[in-house]
Amino acid sequence: MEDIVYLADIIGIIAGILVLSSFIPQLHKAYKTKRMSDVSIYLMGLIASGMLLWVVYGIIRRDPVIIGTNAAGFVLNIILMILKLKYDKLHQ
Repeated sequence: MEDIVYLADIIGIIAGILVLSSFIPQLHKAYKTKRMSDVSIYLMGLIASGMLLWVVYGIIRRDPVIIGTNAAGFVLNIILMILKLKYDKLHQ
């Protein structure tokens, strides 16, 4: 049973790394071009809300993989939202 739990944790960590790494190209592009006009603030808001709820779920379940992955994703998404608001205002 412990082997299955360990394997599940490894799968969760790899999944988290893949999901979190998906933010890096957008963050890099936004910082480099100073533009995010083609990215929806509503999409980012929904993703951030979902990730925050996953953090709450992870806390309830006492699952550090769920908590860590979604907390980091939430922070990255908030950074993207801040860049979106900043750069959209800059280009008005």
